[in-house]
Amino acid sequence: MDRATAISEIDKVFSAYRRLRPSDKRLLKALKDGKLYELYVLSFVIVDLVKRGFRVTFQGHTLKFKGSPGRIKRSDPHFVIVPPNPAVGRFWLFVDIEFETLGSKQISVSDNSLRHEIDIVVVSVDNGYPKNSDIILGVECKAVANFSKSILKEVLGVRRELSLLQSPTPSLLSAFGGKPSLSIPADPASEYWLAYIDPAGNSYRESPGAFGIEFKHLQP
Repeated sequence: MDRATAISEIDKVFSAYRRLRPSDKRLLKALKDGKLYELYVLSFVIVDLVKRGFRVTFQGHTLKFKGSPGRIKRSDPHFVIVPPNPAVGRFWLFVDIEFETLGSKQISVSDNSLRHEIDIVVVSVDNGYPKNSDIILGVECKAVANFSKSILKEVLGVRRELSLLQSPTPSLLSAFGGKPSLSIPADPASEYWLAYIDPAGNSYRESPGAFGIEFKHLQP
């Protein structure tokens, strides 16, 4: 899938949403739950991957968002991500996934801290609960009108459960051929984005950048 095709497919998805009348309860619920914004950010992620040289194909009939986060199922609609060098293998993009934390690799964990949710993930596995080391890219979506420091604390916590801090190294997407090459101060070198609507979020980006959190003000 080239960039033009990706944009065309994304436009089709949004056209389907536009056909819903503003009074439609399904649309109102989607707006309340932030799922419409998640769809918008997903479209941005796909275009970004294509621009970086990855080939993206959709597997499924319709894109469905889960009622609650959970494990990866091959039967769920998802995207297949093929790197510029196909010999490297392939990745998968899913939405609303829980991953097993870095902490759970250090000690035996049996309580509710075993897993954390990420809205959008590119992963190296296509079944079950991915481990922190299986995450290639994670994206959090915040469709809130007022960006607060609690959001900052949340993403810092997830970043810590994804990776350890280390000297900058090529991100996993870059290591598999993505251009331009990005360096991430994390081990494993997963990329981690925070997408948000409120421009006030721009005022919180500097310190988290030291841990490899990329702030993206994406406003429909």
